[in-house]
Amino acid sequence: MKKPKIIFLYSQSPRSGHNFVAEVIRKVVKCNTPIGERSEIPLAPILKDYLKAIKSYYKSVGGDDYLNDLFLGDLRKKIINNNGTCLMKYTSFMGANESLSIFKDDLHIVSLRDPKDCLLSLFKGMKEKKGMKSILKKILKPTGIYHYSYARKYAKRVELVLPDLNNFNIIKYESLVLKESNELQRLIHLFQAEITVEELSRRIDEIQVINTSFYKEETNAKGIWDASVKTKSFNSINRRKGFNKLQLFGIDLGSKSLRKKLGYIQ
Repeated sequence: MKKPKIIFLYSQSPRSGHNFVAEVIRKVVKCNTPIGERSEIPLAPILKDYLKAIKSYYKSVGGDDYLNDLFLGDLRKKIINNNGTCLMKYTSFMGANESLSIFKDDLHIVSLRDPKDCLLSLFKGMKEKKGMKSILKKILKPTGIYHYSYARKYAKRVELVLPDLNNFNIIKYESLVLKESNELQRLIHLFQAEITVEELSRRIDEIQVINTSFYKEETNAKGIWDASVKTKSFNSINRRKGFNKLQLFGIDLGSKSLRKKLGYIQ
């Protein structure tokens, strides 16, 4: 990458593999992340709220220009000067369209993961709580009803903020996990990097599995931010272990509309 840019990485939700995607990007291009490597900066949602606010309030003539100069004027310069090429990531699509409209000359990447796998990961990470609501969940869980209801709510929440994907650079989590050569080449071209597909594939192999404390049987991780070496049984695609057929059916049915919109099923 010849000139410093802001790399905006929008992921659909937690447990969507956004930290892994960010690690791969760092293997292609030298970039810094504000605060820390795994920091989440909700800049895009804040920009969305800002643009909504300036449309909602009465202003004198020239008010928009004044406010934009006040809040946005040096914003890009501040980010670039402090960080060089900067990876700004957040686990939501909220504000992606607005961010794109303000930072037209920067890179905007939407990271996708099959919603079914995101949900399976989320379910495995849920902790049991006390109370009647928790008891009801425990009763409904074996039937798949709770899984269907949760999957429907998840899908609607993501669909509500889904940007126009035609305007963004798309990265599929699965393509990076499988190290598909055409996708790796596309990533290299996107960042104008001087690296071969073979070298990038080798670097991906070196990435330790992070934020995988819910998969002790697959990674031996002990804490939520552990960067743990994956075991032979680790497989982050098409998870099934730990769920019965009714639960899997409920997740498939509840996430069907979102999976279609993201191109995971016809």
